[in-house]
Amino acid sequence: MVGGLAVTAGRCLDALVCLAGRRCQLCAAVLDDPRDYPLCPECASELAPRRGGHCPLCGTCFADAGSPVYRCLDCRMSPPPWSGLAFHGPYDGHLKELVHRHKFGHELGLGRLLSFLTRQAWELRGLGRPDVIVPVPMLPGHVLRRGFNQSAELARMLGRVMALRPLTHALVKTRETRTQSSLGRAARRGNVAGAFAASPEVRGRHVLIVDDVMTTGATMTACARACLEAGAAKVDVFVLARAL
Repeated sequence: MVGGLAVTAGRCLDALVCLAGRRCQLCAAVLDDPRDYPLCPECASELAPRRGGHCPLCGTCFADAGSPVYRCLDCRMSPPPWSGLAFHGPYDGHLKELVHRHKFGHELGLGRLLSFLTRQAWELRGLGRPDVIVPVPMLPGHVLRRGFNQSAELARMLGRVMALRPLTHALVKTRETRTQSSLGRAARRGNVAGAFAASPEVRGRHVLIVDDVMTTGATMTACARACLEAGAAKVDVFVLARAL
């Protein structure tokens, strides 16, 4: 009940922010030009999407952001089970702060800003329009405790960009897993292997899987494999942030 009230309050706050719409949603500076909403020019520059210096398949960010986009050695040697990736930028700085505030601080009033960043990332990467959008799922008990699934919220934001309603139950988590952040790379893969199942709704369709952050890619790999095993014709992935 408390989680549900937090979601409702957050969405009401988001609506009020949208109506006001005259302050930067990151630094709260008054906007000289309301067409800049939701970010002032300075914050828009600091939160600009990553354009170069990364692997287009896994999102690994290289030291030089101005270097070309090219596949990393890992993806050349052992490609992930998805065909394309869209992401906004590295999980660092302001983007990391926003993800934390939304996910753990229940600041759902950030929805307008996150929607803006989501649209930016999607339109920049140029992936083909999917048939279905599917968020990375959580167990029902975890959703009740947190009050919402942040991946489902991002999937809805992305769905508005493409006029597609996400299939929030097409991918389900089938068992409890340990918190990924407490594990190393190899342990993460084993932790989530076989922990997801996809419904027949994905059969023969181009699926876009959505999550907020990708670290090692273990969770996204498990979800993509579940969709392919259920007969998906193609899988792409979208994450707001890619861990360094």
